[in-house]
Amino acid sequence: MHSIIKNLDLSARGIWFPISVAFLLLLFALFMPKREINWLEFYITFGVVGYVAWNSDTVVGRMLDWVDLGNPKITGLGEFVSYNFIPTSLSVIYLNYFKKTTNGSLFFFSPYYQL
Repeated sequence: MHSIIKNLDLSARGIWFPISVAFLLLLFALFMPKREINWLEFYITFGVVGYVAWNSDTVVGRMLDWVDLGNPKITGLGEFVSYNFIPTSLSVIYLNYFKKTTNGSLFFFSPYYQL
């Protein structure tokens, strides 16, 4: 039991911030009124963005060693929560409130448009 608590890296400074942000975003994503997406799209978005987040964590956090939250030798609770729930919740919230008004050409050619 002691090794499990030690590997969670609960003694890291500032661990409360990623945990509280992830918890609030996850609660908001779960209980917000679903306007543009249904539950199937919610689950698919959560899974795909979670997969991409874990791959980016592997590249940025492990291979390149650019980001460490807490002890650099272990993946603590703050990193786990940050990579699991923050990007996925933000993507679901964004897709829920996103309204497609153009055909997408504005996105690809936006540097060429002048306001």
